[in-house]
Amino acid sequence: MGVPIIPFEKKIAGLDKARNIRTKRSQIKKMLKSGEINLPDILNDYEKYRSYIENMKLIDILVSLPKTGMVKAKRILSELNISERKKINGLSTRQIKAFKEYFNL
Repeated sequence: MGVPIIPFEKKIAGLDKARNIRTKRSQIKKMLKSGEINLPDILNDYEKYRSYIENMKLIDILVSLPKTGMVKAKRILSELNISERKKINGLSTRQIKAFKEYFNL
């Protein structure tokens, strides 16, 4: 079997959807960094942000927090025994609980 042929319109629609998600993720990261929104806002209103952040790596969210760089984000994940490659939607209930406890959510 070869590669399926996708109509041009579907390709364009997929590219537009991906562009919109990347734009929204960028806006969310900027709002986190500026303090306009915070981590509890995102986690407590998860359904509002779900389609944009569910496939983001947790480390990307942590680095977007004020006063948190890559080193601190890696240390936090190491303390919580969470892989740096873990995505938001891949967190287990234990990991979610540990994450919320760490941030007092």
